[in-house]
Amino acid sequence: MTRSSLILRISVLGYVGLLVGLPLVFVFQQAFIHGLGAFWTAMRDQSMDHAIFLTALVALVAVPLNVIFGVGASLWIVRHPSRFTRVLDTIIDVPLAISPIIVGLVLELVYAQGGWFGTILAKLGWQVMFSFPGIVMASLFVSLPLVSRQVIPLLRELGDHQEKTASTLGAGPIRIFFTITLRSITWATAYGVSLTLARVIGEYGAVLIVSGNIALVTQTLTLDIGANFDNFNSYQGFVGAVLLALTSIVLLLILGVARHRERKRNEYLA
Repeated sequence: MTRSSLILRISVLGYVGLLVGLPLVFVFQQAFIHGLGAFWTAMRDQSMDHAIFLTALVALVAVPLNVIFGVGASLWIVRHPSRFTRVLDTIIDVPLAISPIIVGLVLELVYAQGGWFGTILAKLGWQVMFSFPGIVMASLFVSLPLVSRQVIPLLRELGDHQEKTASTLGAGPIRIFFTITLRSITWATAYGVSLTLARVIGEYGAVLIVSGNIALVTQTLTLDIGANFDNFNSYQGFVGAVLLALTSIVLLLILGVARHRERKRNEYLA
């Protein structure tokens, strides 16, 4: 190992350690400072239980919808290029460029009572803001590009040679998608799913605006964490933060191990 390579590795590890490692260590240390018993008691708090349930419910709705959209939009953009798909490709990136607070404000201006569509929805008896649908909409918005941004580059790299070959042999579009296309983008989609899930369960700004942050009603886990710190109940906040961190870490570890085993299996078969 050359000296420049060693310096580069130390610099990268130090940078990541300062930005990610030390804060995580501090959060875990604070969450378990009173032992496992206190940690378990904090997890059984009524407000946290409701926040965990609501967060899981939002994820169960928002993540599959954005996965379906992400894969479908990616196939359309790559396989059927046009002026419209180029515009769509650009629009998909908008959530990455807009502050989550602005996202929440825009959704409220459009869908709240008195908003562009809020008045019509209210007459129909539908309440979007300060309710479950509003939280789902905000979560969908902020996580919209995360699947497509993993899938589009891979589809462009792979091309459509195998799909065209299968088509000439008589395979239909559905069979081609499930036997060729989906298999080729499995890991890109899986990584996009993990990023989408992490963003949905960890979103704060947009959800804060559209939910109203009502305890035991519209308070997700991130909002519950924020409320605990605002109310000087920091230990409860650290416990919630550990739950979010563990969810993301475990998900990424499982994905990494599965991908490593798949790579080893492919090398063995080759």
